[in-house]
Order: sequence, then C-alpha cells, then structure tokens
Amino acid sequence: MSRNKARLVAMQALFQLDDAADAVDMVIKVRGEEEQLTERDYMYLDELKKSVALNRKAIDDYISEYSIDWDLNRLGKVERAILRIAVCEALYFPDIPVSVSINEAVLLAKKYGADQSSKFINGILGRFSREVVGEKHTASAPDEDENNDGSEDSE
Repeated sequence: MSRNKARLVAMQALFQLDDAADAVDMVIKVRGEEEQLTERDYMYLDELKKSVALNRKAIDDYISEYSIDWDLNRLGKVERAILRIAVCEALYFPDIPVSVSINEAVLLAKKYGADQSSKFINGILGRFSREVVGEKHTASAPDEDENNDGSEDSE
C-alpha cells in the first residue's frame, strides 16, 4: 500500500488542528475523495488522527525539545503538521520504518513548506530518531541535494 497521498491528506487535515480541530474530519473526507484514497489509506488516517489527538502533548513536547530555539507556536503550520505526522509515526506506528517517516516528511516539506523547511525538519527528525527511537530503527533521510522524484513508498 502506498501512503504518500494519505500523508498529504494527513498534513492538510492536521494543518487545521490548531485553529479548527473540528475541520480535520471534513478535510480528510473531501481531500481523501479527491486523492482517491483506498480503504487502507482511510484506516491509516483514522489511526493517525486518533494517535495525534490522544498523544498531542507528548508529540508536541518532542517537537519543542528537538526544534532548538524555536517555540512550537513559531513553527509554520505546514511544518508543525509534517512534524506531528512523522513523530507520531515514529512513536506509535511500529509497522512504519522511521526512515520512511523521515523521508516522507522531508519530501512533504520540500513540496509544501518554506524554503529551508526540509533541512530544518530533517535535522529535527534525525536527532529525534537517534535519541528517542534509537539508531537501530533509523536510517538517514535523503540527502538534501539528492533529486528525489517523490515516488511512492511501499508502505
């Protein structure tokens, strides 16, 4: 199963989390239909949404801890949503390799974030994965100069 489109929808839905949490379900429904997500994709989105909701404080605490000199509220909404997805997957989705979560976060940041977002997100998630998740479960994210076409992962 490919989760690329599901992660995109998750980012767009979690973008709403701070301002209009009740809009998350609507975004998932509308954007999911537009992206023609599968039933498995919707199951993943439901699990992710629940995990972020239940563990938001812990997820945000990790993001705050590893985004040195950046207050969580100072982060852009896109970057915050991407980081929440990746940290949530790393902590609560053992079936997803952390390297895949990092790679997908970097790709989303390159496409939808601010100019330096991908490097910023890669740095935060790299350090977080080494120190919290453990090196045995991680691999480095793609090189920033690498031409990554965004092809879909096999998750």
